[in-house]
Amino acid sequence: MSESSSSASSSGEQSKFDQENAPKPSKMLLLRAERDILINDMVREKAKEDVKYCFNHFAEMSKCQQEHGIVSGLWKCTEQNKAFKMCMQWAFYDPELRDSCKEEYVQRKREAVQKNKEQELENQIRLKVINDWMANQK
Repeated sequence: MSESSSSASSSGEQSKFDQENAPKPSKMLLLRAERDILINDMVREKAKEDVKYCFNHFAEMSKCQQEHGIVSGLWKCTEQNKAFKMCMQWAFYDPELRDSCKEEYVQRKREAVQKNKEQELENQIRLKVINDWMANQK
């Protein structure tokens, strides 16, 4: 029993150590696919939805296309479409938006990794309890 309590305290110390020494989001390395695809998609979505960026242009373009129809809206809504594309291009290269999306992505990734580690630990504990119970049943 002392082994399990000492291993529990050492794993508690280990997880505390891991949390303290974990790389900060800005220093975390990202895979090329994450950087080039996932974060870019987040930037586009956030720029489209956020009032601070291109939401108003997107709303104007959508309203125009609803009024004129999608097909004829391509010709009749060129000004709104052009303004929206220019705004999206500007937002896509905005360092503040890009950094916030990167930080958000890294935080989500870190939370997912932590959740997986906790789930794995719970599964190991359950397996140990089952194995101990089965050994006592023999």
